[in-house]
Amino acid sequence: MNLPESTVVNRFVPKEKFYSKTSVGGKLRAAFTDEIDKIKWTNKIAPDTLNITSNNYAELQVFEITLKRSELSPAVLKHIDTFIPYPILFVLKRPNATKAVISFKEAGVKNENQMKVDSYYETPWQQELQFELKGRSVDEIYKNYLFQIAPKLKNTAQTDTKSAVETNKEREKIQKQIDTINKKIASEPSLAKKQELARERYTLEGKLL
Repeated sequence: MNLPESTVVNRFVPKEKFYSKTSVGGKLRAAFTDEIDKIKWTNKIAPDTLNITSNNYAELQVFEITLKRSELSPAVLKHIDTFIPYPILFVLKRPNATKAVISFKEAGVKNENQMKVDSYYETPWQQELQFELKGRSVDEIYKNYLFQIAPKLKNTAQTDTKSAVETNKEREKIQKQIDTINKKIASEPSLAKKQELARERYTLEGKLL
């Protein structure tokens, strides 16, 4: 990813450190053991490593996770995200392929030691990741990573990160409703019912414009 030298950490972190002090079920513990080969904290993006400021987020971490299997259980990433109070850009690696995964997360309301982890976004598996380090604060850099990994967030016409995430979730919900209606139309024998469903679909499609 060619991040500045000043941000480099390159420190291996034992897998146990991510769950030894938290409540973890046997299935999740097994996923850490069976699916992950090693975890490396590769970069720290913060005011003390770059000429940037902090606001809602004090720093952003980059973790490189080398996999034993072809994929990683989403529950593993969510557990790590929940108990680390900073945004994390995960770089997942398997032989000859890499992908990036990032979530939108905020400080927890009920428990200040846990983050509220929302939607996840990821790139396809590819040979090499290319992202632009862009922004004058941790918050701006985090937003730009989210928007680069999930270009659909830009299509919401929202410049605020949380608003873009919420708007995109609503759009995806509407699209699922449209897909369901399309299936009903395809199997519906009654012409009148087809027309009724088509009108319902038209109304929903208008909400996506």
